[in-house]
Amino acid sequence: MQEHEQITIPEAYTRSVVAYEKGLLKDAVELLSLIIKKAPNFALAHQLLGVIGHQTGQVESAEKAMREAVRLTPDNSVFLANFVEVLRSAGKPEEAIAVGKRSVSLEPNSASAHSNLGLAYYDLGDLIEAEASQKRALVFDPNFIAALNNLGSISKDQDQNDKAIYFYRKVLKIAPNYLETANNLISILIETDAINEATHLAEKYFSQHSQSEVLLRNRGQLFVIAGDFDEAETSFRNAILINDEAPEAYVGLAQVLYEKNHPELALLEAEKAQRLDPEQASAYHYIGMCKAQLGDIDASFASYRKAIAIKPTFASSMLAIGHLEMEQGNFEAARNWFEEASKIDRVHLSAHIALSRLDKTNEGSPILKVLEAAQTDSVSIKPEEKVALSFALGKCYEDLDRYEEAFKSFARGARLKRSLINFEPNSIEENTDDIIKTFTPQFINKLRSAAIESDQPIFVVGMPRSGTTLTESILASHPKVFGAGELNFLSKLFSNRSVEKSQKTGSLIASLSNEELSLRIEDFMDQIDFCCPGSPHIVDKMPANFQMIGLIHGLMPNAKIIHIARDPFDTCVSNFTRVFERSQYHSYDQIELGRYFNSYVRMMKHWEETLPVGSIHTVHYENLVDNIEYEAGRLIAHCGLDWDESCLNFHKSKRRVRTASVQQVRQPLYATSKEKWRKYERHIQPLIDIIGDNRIVNKHQ
Repeated sequence: MQEHEQITIPEAYTRSVVAYEKGLLKDAVELLSLIIKKAPNFALAHQLLGVIGHQTGQVESAEKAMREAVRLTPDNSVFLANFVEVLRSAGKPEEAIAVGKRSVSLEPNSASAHSNLGLAYYDLGDLIEAEASQKRALVFDPNFIAALNNLGSISKDQDQNDKAIYFYRKVLKIAPNYLETANNLISILIETDAINEATHLAEKYFSQHSQSEVLLRNRGQLFVIAGDFDEAETSFRNAILINDEAPEAYVGLAQVLYEKNHPELALLEAEKAQRLDPEQASAYHYIGMCKAQLGDIDASFASYRKAIAIKPTFASSMLAIGHLEMEQGNFEAARNWFEEASKIDRVHLSAHIALSRLDKTNEGSPILKVLEAAQTDSVSIKPEEKVALSFALGKCYEDLDRYEEAFKSFARGARLKRSLINFEPNSIEENTDDIIKTFTPQFINKLRSAAIESDQPIFVVGMPRSGTTLTESILASHPKVFGAGELNFLSKLFSNRSVEKSQKTGSLIASLSNEELSLRIEDFMDQIDFCCPGSPHIVDKMPANFQMIGLIHGLMPNAKIIHIARDPFDTCVSNFTRVFERSQYHSYDQIELGRYFNSYVRMMKHWEETLPVGSIHTVHYENLVDNIEYEAGRLIAHCGLDWDESCLNFHKSKRRVRTASVQQVRQPLYATSKEKWRKYERHIQPLIDIIGDNRIVNKHQ
């Protein structure tokens, strides 16, 4: 409307309403502004301007416009009901309740007035009054969608999930395309492990609403559950593109990046979520997860406790604190946290699985009874939890010498775990071939031009479950040695950094210039020193670094390399009967596990033939168990250190242990793990056949 047009104010207002209904908000605002300029007391224009401001997120201008509309017509219940919503957005729930009560008193039969008042009560945390208001709305309009949806959300907050699902489904029966409720239903179905139904709904609505930020977040969560982290990352990043102020999307992205083993990147996203919403418990939880992974234990504990302070039933953080306490050797503290978490239905089983790890199982154990009951009725359990349950039951039966039942449980868990992971077994031999081909004596000698002089690193390598944690614990008990645990710094710095993602480790390293090699090895030194700044020696006990021995010897010639060898069948059975967090994908199938072991032996023989005598100090686990004082003395001497008696008291250390051996290294040395594979001999013929006589032989002993 041009200012010189001769139309009446009501006609101009009608045009603005038409523009608003067509989504032409800019045109509507221009018309309304001109109306207010010519007729400042025209309340309808102020009211519609407030509605548009509210819908477009302009909180201050919406409140100003709506407040003027209400001032001009204080007895208009519709204006008052809309003003309630604007005040809620402005963070003024007390005033919203007062205005809502006025609206209801003026129009007691208005479903929307009651429903909006209920939302104001909801904002203040008064769920009783919030629910009562929504129910009053339904008295006047049984199919009032907003009230039904709100009752679903109130029920969800009261942990009445079945009731919430009922209300959400009722909304969608009335209005199948009501996206807000569809997203609410998908979210609660995910929480209640109804994954198939949630996935079906998400895909159904995504075909029509691919730009829904909340739907993208829900799909991201479903991809996480399915283990498809690339698709999950895409979903969360697209959600952020649509709305970069939603903390939940950053939490989801943090979860994905953490699962993809990028804790430093995950931390950035979790911290972004926390800045957007300082009361977001999930953000603090993932900050805690990342801090723990990066070695900042105090900050991790603080973040988990903050999550629980915000949400006292935040069981994930309770379990996480329990696991951290276990790693610190504080088993009673861990037990207290697991028992507290066990009181919460949705993690009841996870808490008992954690409790099963703390002690040796006895006949009649209440924990075993819980696990067996869950195994009998496992239909509603998520696949990953079924895996954990099977391995936990296997451990319990093993404690009770019920080896037949134990192996059945381990095998069941391994089959399910293998079905859930994407692993190409041919990569085992392919990577080994590539490294052996690349790391000739000439190439290793060539690396020396980029080498560093430091003798700070000590590498403990070998097969997982071969005794690497025990060896690190002996070393870390020396006053001049810090045990940093299993670090993935080398593999991150020297694997999959090229544009060609399929490039093998050996070929990748061979393609790097001396300058790039120097930069990366200096990065490595900075990263390990950060674990314990200034420590004379730092142990990296990542077992898989046996693949990196040539690189270590070439670029860090003064670093010490300790190789732990163990009976092949004890080693492999110990792998097969453990579930690993995010690695060792080869260990869930006997043939693939045997192939990995054979490649490991082939790799170690290559290093023995390629490197000078004495470059690698091999410790046989069985010798270490039989004569720890002698073997520990040789170990310490190889590292150029003076003997210290504390190295024999490794089990008394309070340092953090982050592997599956967390409890064993808190006990004096025992020999019961030798020849343990015989208990399962009749079940592991495929493994025996593929390994045969292939084993590590120490030529110098």
